[in-house]
Amino acid sequence: MSDDDAAPATRADASGLGIRRLRWWDVPAVAALDSAVFGADAWTAEFYWAALAAPGQSFVVIDADPGPDAGADDPGARAGIDPAGSDTGRGSGPARPGDPAAPDPADTVLGFAGLGVSGPQADVLTLASHPRARGRGIGQALLGHLLGSARAAGCEAIHLDVRSDNHVALGLYTAHGFTEIGRRTGYYTGADAVVMRAFL
Repeated sequence: MSDDDAAPATRADASGLGIRRLRWWDVPAVAALDSAVFGADAWTAEFYWAALAAPGQSFVVIDADPGPDAGADDPGARAGIDPAGSDTGRGSGPARPGDPAAPDPADTVLGFAGLGVSGPQADVLTLASHPRARGRGIGQALLGHLLGSARAAGCEAIHLDVRSDNHVALGLYTAHGFTEIGRRTGYYTGADAVVMRAFL
């Protein structure tokens, strides 16, 4: 067992949401949520497998499934997404294989994010929150985690790109000190990429 495997699985950030490192068994759920959020621009499960093995890259998730022993303070319970995929926040117990009530893989995480670090520079590789958990601070918590990780790694600046028509994300990034430094025309399906940078 590596030191990494012995590390605590979940860490609560200032928002109270449990953010943990993405593990190999999370890849199907993250890829499914990526597809639901980003559509034609989504990364595949194979891409995530390769990214997990790449040096200098790290990914985190916030779980949606509160588990059988979780209480009211669980992030999944607060987010109102249960394993059966309803909006009620009331779980129906673990689904059996082949059960029609089994959750869509995309419903097992509230959000995910990735960070790349290379010397004094960092890049937000991806960041997404579940559509039914929007407005609950998921994106803010994930971005705050990435910024803190980049600072801890000694980075001086962090970059990202975002769809030019994603006004919510643009507002989030601007509020955290990112400014536009360029554009990539037609980078996304039906939209330009706004390239942004923040100094740490």
